[in-house]
Formats: sequence, C-alpha cells, structure tokens
Amino acid sequence: MSYGLTLEQVRQINHPAPLHVAWGSITACTQMPQYGFYRIGLLAGAVQPLHFHPSGPYQLFVEKGEIIVRILDKDGNISAGTVRAGTLLTLPLYSVYSLASHEDAVVYFFGPHSDEGLQSLQVETQEAAVETASHLFSRKPGIIGQPTTDVREKYWGRIETILSNDVAGKRILVRKGGQSSLEFHVEKRETYYIHSGFLKLGLRIGRAENHSIVLGPGDSYDVNPGVMHMRMALEDTVIIEASTRDCDADSYLVEDGQTYRHIEIDSKPSIIEKQEQPA
Repeated sequence: MSYGLTLEQVRQINHPAPLHVAWGSITACTQMPQYGFYRIGLLAGAVQPLHFHPSGPYQLFVEKGEIIVRILDKDGNISAGTVRAGTLLTLPLYSVYSLASHEDAVVYFFGPHSDEGLQSLQVETQEAAVETASHLFSRKPGIIGQPTTDVREKYWGRIETILSNDVAGKRILVRKGGQSSLEFHVEKRETYYIHSGFLKLGLRIGRAENHSIVLGPGDSYDVNPGVMHMRMALEDTVIIEASTRDCDADSYLVEDGQTYRHIEIDSKPSIIEKQEQPA
C-alpha cells in the first residue's frame, strides 16, 4: 500500500528518449520489468527492412496513420496487409515482418520485457526494402488486424481495451477538464504514456497527503501497486497504457471523481472551496 510513501518515492516522471533510425524512431516507454512497451514512429514514405525480434511475441497497435505490413512466412512467401488506426495486429514469436506507411504513423508495441529493448535482427537491406515497398505503395493491400474491444464511455472520456492478457493495454481519452476517480490497485502495475495532451496526475500518499505531477507528450509514469492516483486533463489527452493483467476487481475506489476535488497538501483552499468539499 502507499501509506508512508514520500513524494520523492512516487513523483518520478520518465522522459524516454527516442532512438532515431533511417525510417523513423523507436522509444522504450518504460523500464518496468513485468512488460515491454514501445512507441514506433514511422516517417511518411519510409519502410523498415524485413526483421524479427529475439524476444516476443508482440501485439502491435496503430494509434496514428495507416501502415502496410509485409510478412515473410517459413516457406519464404511474402504477404502484405493494411492496418488502420485503432487496430491491433498480433506478431507471433519470431515473426519476420516490415512496416511501411504513406504518411507519418505511430504504432505501439506490447509484449515481454527484454533487457535489450526491442532488439531487431534484419533479414534484408534497407535498399531492398525501399524497392519492394514502392510496389506496395502503388496498390493498397487488403485490411488486416482487429479493432479495439470493450469500449467504455465515461463521464470524463473513454477507455478502449487494446489487449487483455498477462500483458494488457488500453487507450484512454481524458477530455479537457475531465477527471477520473481516485483509485489504487493491489496487484496491477501500469504505465501511462502520454501520446498527446497534458495530464495532471493526482496522487495521495503518506498520511493522506494530496500531491500532483503534470505529464506532457512523450512523458511516461509508472504506477506501482498501492499508489492512489487519479487522472485530470488540462487539455484533451490521449494516454496509452501498458500493464500487467487487468481486472476490474483490482481497482479500489477511494474518491468519486464526479464529486471529489483534489486539493493538494501544499495549497491553501479558500473558505468557499472548503464548503464545496463533499462531506
């Protein structure tokens, strides 16, 4: 539980730096040992060489744009498909594949933790990949992948389940001015990555002390079991969440976000604010 934790123990914001490559960038969104969570940025007109990951399997979720996936099977045959935004594609262990896009695109990967990160082994040159992709760009391969499931509209925004396994993922929209309830988990470990917008994350620690931190685009925050937290959007904000297995029974409500006001320990509420606090 979070009782007794200090602000310094829970306020750490991650600022993961992207690794820039010829076709875009790779960002390790967290260093949590329970799962791997990566952001892939594809430049318009760029293409990855065919490659595979020694670790895996991975689930690929397209957040922005539309991508073309080439897949090389064990018999040496290549197939291709188009994955639209809001769609999930499973990449089995040792899948040999390549991503390309007509436009700037953003893809998130969910899978097992690896000390080496999203390590890749190429099986073709960049030049060969570009030549092959030029033919794919001239025709649009068929649609593949699955849309998100379990979409829940909330008074503050929306939650979409991307995947729900030992490694879970969600897409969370918090509308400007919206706030979720204050809650904590006993088992679940989760990471918020800010895809867009600005989020004020309310925390209750120590002897019921309220604090907050602000996360912007490209920031991430790891929420450990027992840490009481709530989401408050300073503008429309999209969060991509990775976590250990998710279960509604492991979400414990502390304060109802529809009536609660998160007044911080180092602020001095006015008499009116005190009066407006629910009993």
